[in-house]
Amino acid sequence: MNGSKYLKFDLKNKITASLASLLIIILSLIYFIVIPTVKEIKAIGNNIEAQREDLEKKYIKGQSLRQLTENLKKIEPKLELLNQIFINKNRELEFITSLENEAGKNQVNQEISLDSPQATENQDFQKINLQLSTKGTFIKQLKYLMDLESLNYYINIKLLELSSSPSNEQAVPNIKNSDQKISVPENKPNNINLYIAADTYWN
Repeated sequence: MNGSKYLKFDLKNKITASLASLLIIILSLIYFIVIPTVKEIKAIGNNIEAQREDLEKKYIKGQSLRQLTENLKKIEPKLELLNQIFINKNRELEFITSLENEAGKNQVNQEISLDSPQATENQDFQKINLQLSTKGTFIKQLKYLMDLESLNYYINIKLLELSSSPSNEQAVPNIKNSDQKISVPENKPNNINLYIAADTYWN
């Protein structure tokens, strides 16, 4: 009887020891292999996610840069025109010469007056008042105005006045002798005066 009990007890201890050993092996596998592997997988996953986000940012930045480049190409001619609109402070003579050329081309007498620069909110440019006084026939004055408008410079006309010019015609002398030959001056178009007050912008 005692031998049978001892065998049962010994078998039970073996089973318990086996289960304990198996449990220890499983826990060791979990601790030394599974847990580090899970951590490594999470780290790899986080790294992949970070790289994905970085690639998305670079892609968006690349798209924005490409779009910006395309837009810049579209507005580049307008930027060049914008640079021509403003008058360079160091090229005042060039601007005045342009005005004189237009007056000479259209055969009108011209007087130019530029005021001192005015302070503006935008410090990138200054506003200077321009005054033009011209004298010539109506047709020539009209052509002069059209050519003035076609200049690259931005001239913001605030006031435009037209007035008649004093007549230069001489009175016909009294006729006392019917045999005397009289030369009558040909009819010429009357001159008119043109006054322009405008703003110009300088940088």
